[in-house]
This record gives sequence, C-alpha cells and structure tokens, in this order.
Amino acid sequence: SVKAGILYENANPVINLKNVERLKGQHNWQNMAAAYGALRSMGLAPQVITQNMASFPGLAHRQQVVACYKAVTFVNDSKATNAEATAKAFACYQDSSLYCLFGGRPKEGGITNLRSYFPIIQHAFLFGEAASSFALTLKGTVPYTFCETLEEALTKAANMAFRDQKEKAVVLLSPACASFDQFRDFEERGKVFCNYVEEIIELEKRDLEK
Repeated sequence: SVKAGILYENANPVINLKNVERLKGQHNWQNMAAAYGALRSMGLAPQVITQNMASFPGLAHRQQVVACYKAVTFVNDSKATNAEATAKAFACYQDSSLYCLFGGRPKEGGITNLRSYFPIIQHAFLFGEAASSFALTLKGTVPYTFCETLEEALTKAANMAFRDQKEKAVVLLSPACASFDQFRDFEERGKVFCNYVEEIIELEKRDLEK
C-alpha cells in the first residue's frame, strides 16, 4: 500500500516514491505499488525491485524530462491528449512555476476542468486549432500568447522562463489535445518538442560564449 508517497509492505516502509523522479504523481505511485506486489509474488527481493524503480529512466512523451538548463526544466508530456491527462501532470508540479504549451485538435470540454490548476501557470502558449477556444477559458485568469506552431510556442516559453528566473521553472508540453491538426501523432509531436529543446539550449550556449 502507499501512504503519503511511502510504499509499505506489511506495514514496513519499503521506498519513498516521492524520490523516484521519473515517475511523479499518485497515478504512478499506484502503478508502482501494483508492480511491486506482482514482482514480490514472483519471488524478487524488495531491494532489487526498489533499486530498479529508483533508476527507471521514464517513458518517452509521458512527463519525460528532456533537459534542464539555466534552472529551467523542459518536460515532454505529449501523450496528454486530453485535459484529464494534463491534470495528472499538473498535479505533479503544484510547487512549480509552469510555462505551459497547450494546443492541437481540442477534445470535448477543452481545458475547463483544469481551472483549479490555473494559479500555478505563469503563462500559457497556445497553438493549433484549440488556441482560440482555450484562450476564452484562460481569459482574465491566466496570461497567454497565441503562436502559429509548436516551435514558436516553445521558443517563446523558453525565452520567458530564462528571463523570469522563477524558482522551479518548468516549460511543460502537456497539450490537452490530439495532435492531428499539425502532426501525425503524439509521438511525432513529442519528438519535435525534444529536438527544438536541444536547438534552443544550443543557441543559448552559443550566445553565452560570444
């Protein structure tokens, strides 16, 4: 069982799941508890299981930490194709300053059920077919910028985050939309995000060297 982020076996604490950086959030804690129970039933030792949990590199496009530069963390959560999935990501960053990339082909309801998380969003960068409808939801609560493409949204978000120098700044692609207006699928969208992050960081490094 899991209580306050601690995984227990027969009332004995096994591992603090809050320290498993690549598997944030209660939904991942539940998955790890289920996996732990299954592996223990197969005879694996607790230490072997917990060591592998702690070293797990994470999954692509699912809260994937792409890079950290100038105290800004870039996270690819392209798999979040609806607001419910984006809410799970937001729940992991409630003590962070979020620069959010929203956009694509919107699902029914848009992002209205994310209102409780709006206070942690420093700025939203909107792209794709959903931009205008998302702006109506955010208006008066969260500052936002319209962008034509994911590349433009990421560039503007990164520049703002570097400039603001907020504590625990995160540039988060958790678009709450399908990708089909501009990409083949969420995987292509996530790969494009990762490539752009690398390019932006390289440009920043070159500017520092001048």
